[in-house]
Amino acid sequence: MRKVTIIFALLFLAMVVADAQQVFRAGVMAGLNISQIEGDGFAGYNKAGPAFGIFVNTFFLDDLAGQVEINYSSKGSQRNTTIEDPRYFRIEMHYVEIPLLARYFLPAGFSVESGLSGGYLFSSRERDEVSEIPIITPFRKTEFAFIAGASWHITQSLELNSRFSYSILPVRQHAGGGTYRWNRGQNNNVIAFAVRYQF
Repeated sequence: MRKVTIIFALLFLAMVVADAQQVFRAGVMAGLNISQIEGDGFAGYNKAGPAFGIFVNTFFLDDLAGQVEINYSSKGSQRNTTIEDPRYFRIEMHYVEIPLLARYFLPAGFSVESGLSGGYLFSSRERDEVSEIPIITPFRKTEFAFIAGASWHITQSLELNSRFSYSILPVRQHAGGGTYRWNRGQNNNVIAFAVRYQF
């Protein structure tokens, strides 16, 4: 009797998985983040780093889908050396993120997306032109960001994506701890480019 129950349970599980595969589609993505930190005094998208992850999406309407992702994302900022100023500075931040997105599919193979992301900072460091330096003002371990982006669908499975994200809450305080109106601290500002493949 126990074997029969196990067999029926496995058959039921297989049917559920098969049905879910008709509704949900999974995929992988890999790309490059170009980032800066608003408020650190070093303007410009000078810090480049990798980003990769997995995603699952499903359609609510013919042209509207929801998507959940689990990603690794490299962020931070960088001050490059110049002839006039040889000082170098780099902030490296490594996140695990879970974006929740709404995607709207347009004619001619394009789609737009928008949503929110929650991130966990599992590693960070600062360095100058000589070596790694102590972090005086620590970063918050959690990040909440707004996301907006667009994709060009090359095929039904392959797409090129560009995305902008900006942290809603500061990722750390200013060095002096000061605030002014909406300027409550330093925020991640990222432009990302990725290739997505959907199975």
